[in-house]
Amino acid sequence: MGINMLITTEFLLSPGMQDAQILLVDNDRGTRDLYAFLLEDQGARVVASSSIHAALELLDGYVPNVLICEMRFLGENVLPLIQQVRSLACSSGRPIPILVTSTCDPINLAQQLTVNVEAYLLKPIDIDNFVDQVCNLTRLSNMVYPPSIQAWVSDQNPVKLLCCGAGVN
Repeated sequence: MGINMLITTEFLLSPGMQDAQILLVDNDRGTRDLYAFLLEDQGARVVASSSIHAALELLDGYVPNVLICEMRFLGENVLPLIQQVRSLACSSGRPIPILVTSTCDPINLAQQLTVNVEAYLLKPIDIDNFVDQVCNLTRLSNMVYPPSIQAWVSDQNPVKLLCCGAGVN
């Protein structure tokens, strides 16, 4: 119960999208501009890209909190971008949630995605739902996890671990 309470409290006290770094990749300028406006209105810092190639170049010096990406690009595959973001998440020690948007139906989208993502939305997208989804993903991105169980154990108080392991509080 204590761990669940901490997670709930952390989520409730989280500032939402304030200063969150969001990488937005969509080939439709109107959609890109609308999403950027909505997210910046919530306090996020949005870096927008119109292509997968350009987004991959951005990731050389930029680590977003959340990736929002259209699934369908003419002549480009979204999977290298998703894989690069997953690699950045591993090296940074924190999750980088991914939201995929698409005009595909859910079955075709599932068949096209061979990499798991945290969320997907089908177009046309309900604006309120979009903002809520991104806010939840931003909160998820603020959770830090150790690179390994050994690192987590070494950060713990050995006395507390012994007491808790023995069932003494």
